[in-house]
Amino acid sequence: MSEIHILTDSAASLPKEAINDLPLSVIPTWIQVANHSFREGTEFDSAKLYELFRQGALPTTSQPSPGDFLEFFKPLVEQGKRVIAVLVTAKGSGTCASASIAAEMFPEGAVTVFDSATTAMGTGLQAIAAAEAARAGQSMQEIMDKLVEVRENIKVHLAVPTLQYLCRSGRISQAKALLAGILNIKVVLTTENGIVVVGEKTRSWPNAIKVLEAQVANVGEKTPLILAVYHTDVPALAREFYQRLETKVSIARGYISELSASLAVHGGPGMLGAAFCPAHLFNG
Repeated sequence: MSEIHILTDSAASLPKEAINDLPLSVIPTWIQVANHSFREGTEFDSAKLYELFRQGALPTTSQPSPGDFLEFFKPLVEQGKRVIAVLVTAKGSGTCASASIAAEMFPEGAVTVFDSATTAMGTGLQAIAAAEAARAGQSMQEIMDKLVEVRENIKVHLAVPTLQYLCRSGRISQAKALLAGILNIKVVLTTENGIVVVGEKTRSWPNAIKVLEAQVANVGEKTPLILAVYHTDVPALAREFYQRLETKVSIARGYISELSASLAVHGGPGMLGAAFCPAHLFNG
């Protein structure tokens, strides 16, 4: 049994089958609806979110508190485990800060907080790589070195069919959303230095998907990939996109995932994304 345990947050959007038999746990992000708070994954899921959208509601989110992290860390440390918390980008969330506060309540070295500098399955793939290394018996230093290498080489992109939800959640200005709507502009978001930014812009949704496909192929034509395709309420489109990628690149391992509600709340339904990195980074 591994002496090192990995923790990630629900924004990592990990499908359940990806974490079977791994020393990996997921701490839920909080979803606020009116005056009620729900734990993502146990009390609230994406299906509930999309139903609220259809009703015109706009839920909000908040990161796990230091107390929430303490509840996860304490039993693991008491079992003699060392914990690595692989979490959503610190530049977009206070999750790393909350975890760091909780980590200070334990002896030095018991809990290590690692900023994935990205989000969604970009964070999720890093957590999987760390957990597999822990299961294989690699040392703390070996796992941390692997995390840094995967973080430096992972790519995360997300095609967004409308900017109205990003506007409603305050992620972009109303003027930009209105202009994009008038011009029928679709954007492909990406992460750079821990910040989600607008990458390429297109004039149609099919072209946005072609951009996403080209971004995967640009790396996949050079090396086999670990690939995660993720979506918000468009599972058929995600499967079709994954199958098309299978004909263009070598996929050493792949996942199809529903984007977490804590992220979908900002971009709305209909989004399609991909996170990927060279497969050799997961070996050894």
